[in-house]
Amino acid sequence: MFNQNINIMKKLLLLNLALCIGLVSYSQQKLVVKPDAQKVAISKFDKRQITHNDRVGVKEQIPSIKPTPNRGITGDPNIVTIIEIGSAANAYGYGYNNGNATYVWADDELHSVTNTHRMGGEVGPAGQYSGDLAYDISTDQGITWTNQIKMYESNIPGATYNTDAARYPEGAIYNPPGNTDPNNAWVAFFAATLDGSNGDTWGGYGYGVASIADPEDTTKHLLPSDLTNGFYQGIPTAFHITQQGDAWMADAALEDSYVTYMGDIIFMHGVFNDDINDYEYEEFLVSAPCDYARYLKMAFSPDGQTGYVYWTANNGSVPFYDADGWDYPLLLKTEDGGQTWDSDLINVQLGGPDGIETIKYWLSDEQLNEYFAPGTWDRDEIIYSARWWNTDIAVDAGGNPHLITSVHVGWGEVGSLYIGIAPYTMGIFDIYSLDGGENIDQAVLLGTTKTYRGVFQPDDFSEYNRTSASTTMDGTKMFFSWIDTQIEGIDENVSPDIFARGFDLVTNMLTEGESSGGCTSVTAFSTGMWQSWFAAASYYVFTDNDDFIMPLVYEFIDPEDVTQPVRFNYIQDFSYNIADFTLPSGNDPFPWVGMDDREPVTTEVSQNYPNPFNNITIISVKLEEPACLSLEVTNILGQKVYMEDRGYTGRGTVQFTLSADDFDPGIYFYTVRFGNQAVTRQMIVK
Repeated sequence: MFNQNINIMKKLLLLNLALCIGLVSYSQQKLVVKPDAQKVAISKFDKRQITHNDRVGVKEQIPSIKPTPNRGITGDPNIVTIIEIGSAANAYGYGYNNGNATYVWADDELHSVTNTHRMGGEVGPAGQYSGDLAYDISTDQGITWTNQIKMYESNIPGATYNTDAARYPEGAIYNPPGNTDPNNAWVAFFAATLDGSNGDTWGGYGYGVASIADPEDTTKHLLPSDLTNGFYQGIPTAFHITQQGDAWMADAALEDSYVTYMGDIIFMHGVFNDDINDYEYEEFLVSAPCDYARYLKMAFSPDGQTGYVYWTANNGSVPFYDADGWDYPLLLKTEDGGQTWDSDLINVQLGGPDGIETIKYWLSDEQLNEYFAPGTWDRDEIIYSARWWNTDIAVDAGGNPHLITSVHVGWGEVGSLYIGIAPYTMGIFDIYSLDGGENIDQAVLLGTTKTYRGVFQPDDFSEYNRTSASTTMDGTKMFFSWIDTQIEGIDENVSPDIFARGFDLVTNMLTEGESSGGCTSVTAFSTGMWQSWFAAASYYVFTDNDDFIMPLVYEFIDPEDVTQPVRFNYIQDFSYNIADFTLPSGNDPFPWVGMDDREPVTTEVSQNYPNPFNNITIISVKLEEPACLSLEVTNILGQKVYMEDRGYTGRGTVQFTLSADDFDPGIYFYTVRFGNQAVTRQMIVK
């Protein structure tokens, strides 16, 4: 009945749209484990070294579904195209309460995007086990897909479930530095398993890689909780692969089955071994004292040096926040690529006398009078809280963290805010720094939500706004997305659309939209309208000239029974153009843009080879330090005939490939610019 009512309402709106089409627009502790991840008695201050060389064959590749793109009944280009990709046995695979984040992963250099999930459901052969893992992949920026490619098989029997049954998987693409061929890349995955090593059901990690070129070339590794050293592994919710290829996982270390936080974060750091085509991991602890650490998120800057682990909690470091339930962002930081992590947590005070001005003043006097008695409140005395089930993080080119989170008046004796005092009084913010994370005191309002929590059946299965942070690979633009139900008469987040907003850090400008708070409704009038459940966004977006395409996936579920099979739906063509960034953020500009105050960068620029050329030629640039990198070609009259901007680029060797088809025969000059320097050389096209 629920779906029938939704479909009827949608058809009426879409019919009206078709009739009116012209009106609608739109102290680090280290631990050691022997190869094969077997638990051994070791010193608590050593790392668990985890190395592997066991490849697992996958018997078959599931063919692509090849669905027909759907532009809606109007053919309006402002209505996104949504296609079905893979499936899973139930809705639990994407997590709930916004737990995990790294399901969808795009790589701009490969033009590829993957979706990692549990198996089962409508696609593939009968009998797929829900503890197996698969990925869906497109190598043409999301246009065509191959789906349900198995990369992890659960085959160790247990009492109720297999003990290696995978849950809440995350996945990302490992792209070897300098590679542009998807067939040379790998999908890396990480998941919780039901091995019972935490004394209950959970406790194990399952992880490995899968070759994109050869679906039968996969690895599988299992790691139980380290009970010898007195900590339990939980359910990992933070997974990231840097552009340099390092894999990172973060999880809360527990003192018992899944109740008491012991004050440490579990890290697993993986380095890809080209000899065995697999990641070799080490596991270690970093002290992070607070009341609890849950639903961690993590990200690294484009150069792979500055990284953060982010969650919301209360560690007693902000005296103003002394009541239960009043949480604020906490972060662990590294500035040396993860070799060391600073155990002095960074805390972000949202409200109070030292709070962030944008947050303190975003609610109007009328809204605050509705919550407090008129005349009884002062903006410097109001606590604003962020909750751990609505968080994500991205890191820009300057090493600044961007925390997307929902913010509301704090819980406590003054009153209890859960759904909100009124619609649109929950703010979605980008909270960030301008100085590499030293002072996280800037914020921009991305949008406001009408609803907060959605409850599904059975067992009061909860979901919230699913905030996600995305970025260009050069870290100069940020994109944010979340889900919200804005249907009149519905007070819970049970019929969501996806909303988004972009932030250009170079111009310090935001995109403008017609939805609440200035955001854009992504799924309005599409086949995903009012049913974009459990949405996930890629950490990276695709850059196509002046367009920035956001890879987005949501689950199509039965909201009355989330235990039923689900389909994943990919949004092919939601993008922002550079011209869409029109609204000043109102904050100070980013000081790192332009890099004019940096020391000169030592760089080698090769002569193009071959030269002369009549087919293709390659220009190699070796950057010793990260820099803004671009290539410009002019003719003998000084007229610019070609331009390629790589943006902020990490250290290492970068290649520009030019085709003779783009030039008339003759003499040209190419100029490579890096930071505030430039090198010019001559080339000849035959």
